[in-house]
Amino acid sequence: MKDILTCYLVDDESPAHVIMSKYISRVPYLALLGQTYDPFEGLEQVQQRKPDILFLDVEMPYMTGVEFLKSLQKPHPMVIMVTASPQFAAETYNFDAVTHYLLKPVGFDKFLEAINRVTKRLNFEIDPNAPTPTRPPARVQTQAPVDPREKIPYFLIKEDKKLIRVAPEDIVFAEGMKDYLKLHLTTRVLITHMTMSKLEEMLPPSQFLRINRSYIVRRQAIKEIDGNQITTLDGKKVVIGVTYRERVMEELKKNMI
Repeated sequence: MKDILTCYLVDDESPAHVIMSKYISRVPYLALLGQTYDPFEGLEQVQQRKPDILFLDVEMPYMTGVEFLKSLQKPHPMVIMVTASPQFAAETYNFDAVTHYLLKPVGFDKFLEAINRVTKRLNFEIDPNAPTPTRPPARVQTQAPVDPREKIPYFLIKEDKKLIRVAPEDIVFAEGMKDYLKLHLTTRVLITHMTMSKLEEMLPPSQFLRINRSYIVRRQAIKEIDGNQITTLDGKKVVIGVTYRERVMEELKKNMI
């Protein structure tokens, strides 16, 4: 008889990774087998590693949670959908793998409710001598968790009908054009359908700075700062927005000597 239920998390948002991994760690009979921001990698890993429980985001770029479920081969894990939009839940309940859905931001009580439903469906018997799941402490921990975005080796960026593999260090700067982005890479320019806010949520914050509403620049690509203007290594001049200036200068001062 199993004494541990393994979990895997597929979500494109950093806060979800921080919260869900914390919750999983506080339930003695749960173990986090792995996690990813990339649904394509997640599909491969779930089918190879066969976790007992899959936490799956509904709204992701390039592959939605519903498309993920349609591609999931049997035998499949128990699936707990995670979404910020409850209207998407009805569609996911058409899949027999889905046991519950959680609405972001996820509370610990709702998380346990979903886990209890899964244990019943799996006929998983909880050891009566096991510690009781503990609620995350209200006070701030002395050591902040590492932002999962800092560990991302690459992104899959859609251009036309292709998925292009882009590492964070390949990006010099990103230029916003309404609902499209122009990614200036070290070797080429890539145009993709994405907002600046979405890209900012994906990028490791220690490596990139939002300079104004329309530009995000890789810190190591900044060659010169002249007043309220920066120049990148490839000669691009970008004005620092008024609302961004204080934060940008604070961040850049950390590297001054």
